Amino acid sequence: MNEADLEFIRLAIGEAKKSVPEDARVHPKVGVVVVENGNVLATAFRGEVPGSHAEYVAIDEKLKDSILAGATVYTTLEPCSKRKGDKIACAQRLIDRKVGRVVIGMLDPNPDISGKGQLLLREANIATELFPKELMANIEDLNREFMREHRRREGDPAADQRFLELNRGRPIDEWYRVINSIYWNRNFHRQSVEVFAHLTEIVGGLSLLASRKDKPGLRAEEFVAKAIAWWMALCGKVHVKSVAAMIWSKFPFACPYCGRCPHDPDECSEKKARVGLDWDGLQRAGEKDIQRRPKTLGEWQRMFSAIYPAQQTEEYASTFARCTEEVGELAEALRVFPEAPGYFLSEAADVFAWLMHIRNLIDLAQRTPKNERGAALEQEFCKAYPDRCLDCGQAICTCPQILKTTIGRIAHEIPAGRDYFMAADQAQLLFHPYR
Repeated sequence: MNEADLEFIRLAIGEAKKSVPEDARVHPKVGVVVVENGNVLATAFRGEVPGSHAEYVAIDEKLKDSILAGATVYTTLEPCSKRKGDKIACAQRLIDRKVGRVVIGMLDPNPDISGKGQLLLREANIATELFPKELMANIEDLNREFMREHRRREGDPAADQRFLELNRGRPIDEWYRVINSIYWNRNFHRQSVEVFAHLTEIVGGLSLLASRKDKPGLRAEEFVAKAIAWWMALCGKVHVKSVAAMIWSKFPFACPYCGRCPHDPDECSEKKARVGLDWDGLQRAGEKDIQRRPKTLGEWQRMFSAIYPAQQTEEYASTFARCTEEVGELAEALRVFPEAPGYFLSEAADVFAWLMHIRNLIDLAQRTPKNERGAALEQEFCKAYPDRCLDCGQAICTCPQILKTTIGRIAHEIPAGRDYFMAADQAQLLFHPYR
């Protein structure tokens, strides 16, 4: 591939960026450039002619009467191998026009098409090439939402049954490493309070259990796995060495206050008021029972089920209130972290314990046997974090700091028609005590 190819590829990417949505569905952004003997014959983009693919616009609308035998077509998306109804597929159009070469930006994420359009071209003796890796990444980033939509439709093929079977038994510290590895780049420039803010938002999603509010496409149970992942991201941001060691230091298979499993509520309340936490005693208990320390997420959930059994009469509302109280304590621990980092370890362990208790309440409501609790959580965690980001599909997340889908979701909540914010100098004039 030479410099001229790269120039035409960049031109095709520029055309793709012009793509316009044709309806409410998620469509790919596609740009096409047709070249012969180093001369650009036509360019086109998706949506330029409503309802028509970019290849059709370029070769059948703009170059209808031209001879294209031997021409090169640069297209940012693999030409389709089939269309609905009696429409001719783009790959077939290129074959019929006898183009000599097709340079492709990315394969179509639709499993019914992926690779098949390129194969049709090759079987017709048309040379095919792919964009260079870095330019292909540009196209994949441009079509992030389109790729995500197809993953959603296919039920996330990466997290198939084999992946679940192989990874549901991962130690919690391995999941801790995986989560922070996937989102290392994305979270690198974030402050710990920003990560905490997202954790708080996700924990807020658990309120759906208490309110029984129905939100299309959302299951309250899924927020437990997401909350644990963001809790891990926060622990990673403050450089906790091992979340397993952190949790075990406060919950060595027993309540940290009464020292019992299951805990004794009356003795717990008395000791909390009279003695508080005996960290030396907890350390001795943890060292004595180290062989019992859970490894997997499911084992940790079952441990907390044993220490704090979920009750049939227990309501989500009161449990969620206690959990949010602990999230507030974690916020305080984060605020004073520079002076008292140890406080974070205690409060982070408490938040994890309450997330486990909420999951145990869910399993109780679903009549899951005690010895099977934790299995659903492990499965949901595998599905949500299959060793890659589900938004961009990459092993190391390449998503922007704020996804366009997020802005689209909250856009209807944004007031319009007035300027509600002050410039920095206006705020200084209003608030500065010595002005």
